[in-house]
Amino acid sequence: MIYEGKQSIFSHQDQYALIRLVNSEDDATTKKHEEGKTTFTLKMAKYLSTSGIGDYLDGINVLLSFLLTVLHLIDCSFWVQGGTYDVGEAQTFITIPELICYIYFLLDFAINFYLSENKLFFTFQTTSLIEYGVAFPIVLQIGQGVIEAVNGRVFRLAYKPIVTVMAIIMINSSVLYVVEQNYSIVEYIYFMVVTISTVGFGDVYPTTIYGRFSIIIAILIMFLVLPPQVEMLTRVYSLRSQYARNKYISKKESEHVLLLGSSQVEGFKTFLNELYHTDHGLNDTNTVILQPSAPTEEMTLQLKQPALQSRVIYLEGHPLQNKDLERCSSKDCNCVIVLANKTSRTPKRDDYRNIIHAFAVKQFAKKQKSKKGARVCLQVLQPSSKDLYFNSLGGHEADQVICVDELKLYLLGKTCLCPGINTLISFLIQSSKPTYDITKYDKNKSEWIDDYLCGMQNEIYRIPLESEAFVGLTFSQISQAIYKELNIILFALEVELESGTSVFVNPAEYLFEDYLHYGYVIASEMPNIDQIQQTKFPEYIQRNYCFPNQQRQQTNKNALQQEAEYLKDLLSEGLKDDSSKNPAYYQVKPQTITTGLPKVGDQEKFENHFIVCGVVSDMKYLMMPLRARSLKNIQPIVILNQDLIPTEIQLQINKFPKVYFQQGSPLNTEDLKKACIQKASALVILQKSADLEDGLSNIVDADTIFIYKTVKLLNQNINIITELASISTISFLQISRNNYVQKYDWSVSEPFASGEIYISTMLDTLICQAYYNPFITSIFDQMILGSASVNKKNKKIYQANKLQQSNLFLINIPPKYQEKTFGELFEILLTEQKMIPIGLYRGEKVKNNSKPYVFLKPPMDVVVSSKDRVYVLSAKQPKEQETIIDSQINLGNEAASQYFNIKSKLQGEEGRVDVEYSRELMKFNEKMKTFGTQLKDINSSVFNQGLIQHDFIEKVRSLLKNELASLNPTT
Repeated sequence: MIYEGKQSIFSHQDQYALIRLVNSEDDATTKKHEEGKTTFTLKMAKYLSTSGIGDYLDGINVLLSFLLTVLHLIDCSFWVQGGTYDVGEAQTFITIPELICYIYFLLDFAINFYLSENKLFFTFQTTSLIEYGVAFPIVLQIGQGVIEAVNGRVFRLAYKPIVTVMAIIMINSSVLYVVEQNYSIVEYIYFMVVTISTVGFGDVYPTTIYGRFSIIIAILIMFLVLPPQVEMLTRVYSLRSQYARNKYISKKESEHVLLLGSSQVEGFKTFLNELYHTDHGLNDTNTVILQPSAPTEEMTLQLKQPALQSRVIYLEGHPLQNKDLERCSSKDCNCVIVLANKTSRTPKRDDYRNIIHAFAVKQFAKKQKSKKGARVCLQVLQPSSKDLYFNSLGGHEADQVICVDELKLYLLGKTCLCPGINTLISFLIQSSKPTYDITKYDKNKSEWIDDYLCGMQNEIYRIPLESEAFVGLTFSQISQAIYKELNIILFALEVELESGTSVFVNPAEYLFEDYLHYGYVIASEMPNIDQIQQTKFPEYIQRNYCFPNQQRQQTNKNALQQEAEYLKDLLSEGLKDDSSKNPAYYQVKPQTITTGLPKVGDQEKFENHFIVCGVVSDMKYLMMPLRARSLKNIQPIVILNQDLIPTEIQLQINKFPKVYFQQGSPLNTEDLKKACIQKASALVILQKSADLEDGLSNIVDADTIFIYKTVKLLNQNINIITELASISTISFLQISRNNYVQKYDWSVSEPFASGEIYISTMLDTLICQAYYNPFITSIFDQMILGSASVNKKNKKIYQANKLQQSNLFLINIPPKYQEKTFGELFEILLTEQKMIPIGLYRGEKVKNNSKPYVFLKPPMDVVVSSKDRVYVLSAKQPKEQETIIDSQINLGNEAASQYFNIKSKLQGEEGRVDVEYSRELMKFNEKMKTFGTQLKDINSSVFNQGLIQHDFIEKVRSLLKNELASLNPTT
């Protein structure tokens, strides 16, 4: 990799290496010579076939053949009918072009002879013998040997019978004209046409023996040469499906996207269903699918669906062939979508292929001077491929890359802290869902499925906010008013800054200025923009017009370019060797991972931890949400695996604190007990993608099912998160016997409703949402990681504008807010805590449910219960209700100072409270509460008697010091 300043580009060696890697799979000829030395003959033949030069030479050959025929006709027109003519009397303007044609045909024959694999066969084959007999410029036999075998295009076979027939007509017409001289050259051409067509009118016919003999020879040649050529053309043409012959012609009135990639049919189906869903409005965008092979039967059935039949065009071709890129009008496409095969056994190779295909389209558009360019939305499997793609762009492109493994591990890790987040996010980005009429929702129904389906109908919409009524109000005030009036949750905002346009989740204190903003709302359908602009605010709300003195964006960068730079910044802020350069995550100095857990006697203190079953590459992305500095509590992580952790994975995770390794099997109850499974709060089951062989997905899921059942027997309340290779196996994890899955689909199963199942197809939906909205990936990054990805430069700009990025948390509902409606809870939390509630995680047996379930944006009148938890968007982790010493007690300056100093040390600079120290603090608070109560009783009993003296106060202070000194000095 070559770095230039802050930008880096592919070296030529890297590009050629990737191209060779792709061609090694697509070119059958290269496979035959991978182990041997490639000869110059084969290289030249392959170059002529793949570069298109061979096709240009064939075209020139055909044009010169017709030119030579025309010259011959012109030459014959100078002859005197019935007389003699000397060849030497030919005109100069005819002789010189004929000589050039003869030289070209001679060179062409020599090249084909040199490239032929069997030169003896080439020399004595029928077409070569004809060339010897009737001269090179008349019978054209181009593309023999390797060129014809490698390319095999219909074009090469189509012109051969045509030229053969024309050659027979012209040659015999000329022979008859010389030996007969009874008719003109045009009449003899007419005679040959009606003779070959077997019509034979008899008005023109040869009279000499030489003329008749030439006709016999011509007919025999035609019977010998023409049928094999026509048969070959028919056979090859039949092998080429209609998809290899079709062509898409772009239209000015409609846009189209180019869909590439190696995804399975399910991935294409999910993407297309999301692309053309009615929630995105009237969509006249066409989709051109370019694949190297004809569609399978399953794919053909999808293409014949009424909603897709007139909008989706399938073309058989290759992105590395310019002709195929021309066939799909790639230079005029609005976006290039590349889907990855999530079950690939060679993820690195597949990522390289997809990256090369994306670059090929971009380079072709650049050469064609496309006005739109070629925006790319790319799926990759490995995080390193994401880095490779963005580093190669140099920071000047407006592309989006979604890494499958990275986002999957992020979600699995975040689900440990926030159960159900993967289900909640799938609702927000997916339009194709089981239908449910929310106007008929009844909160008093006893079945949980009504809550679940009602919440499922909500998703994210992007709306303009440009009303003057918003100026001078904060984001939280506007969000509260919109929710109260329209039952729509405004949760994120696009803000134009000096550094560019950025999106912020719940920027509560941001003050609206008089320019266009774009907001992100959660609603069941596209909101009415006019109603939002006409939102009314109470008169008692005071407006603030003291806006920060900040310049707005001066560049012409659009949203796509801003998102691309955001992603590059995110990559540059990734984990580094020096933890001081990356304060976003809790880290320690490089160490050896602890290969064992606390002893049996110490296991009582080992609780509320996370267990990870299995090891995968890029393990750090699973750890990052669990070690974000926005978290106050750091819970231990136990990795349970049968084999030792490879060194390259240890180097990733040994920077994180409190990570332990236990060698053993999650199917063994003894090993699970050693990992303190009874006291663990969450368990993650990882799968290796290399094991997902074709047809064996159910076998892979068998281990997952067995682990799930084994763990549930030991700890019924543990939160289990896993990915299934086959969604059909979800029924084995189902507890209740309801028929909701049969009535709707797998998305209403209890394991998915509770957030225990991760489905990879949601990323196909996400990349479609990224096509419509370039900031969608930034929103979910904030929900999962919070503000961990913000660099220092932008952080200062954000603080000056009172902007913040929020994280998604799942908190208990305070007792005083229980039995209130969700609408009341929304207003209280937003007003008092600056948190935006977006849904509930309903507890077990609230409505005949055996598992908790996600209830996204409940109606305002839904009453929350003590078993419910609420999803909130907050800049900081919400604090649990603390036990505080009564404010009426005067502790004295020294004691209070010492108390808060201890609390500050326990929390640290980032507000973190470690588990062990938090217990000590809670014990201290309990003692202080008891002491305060006793002191209050004494004070009440003696205050009226005026017995409080200075020495009594000193005794109280001394007693308080003794209590503080009883704490561990190391705290």
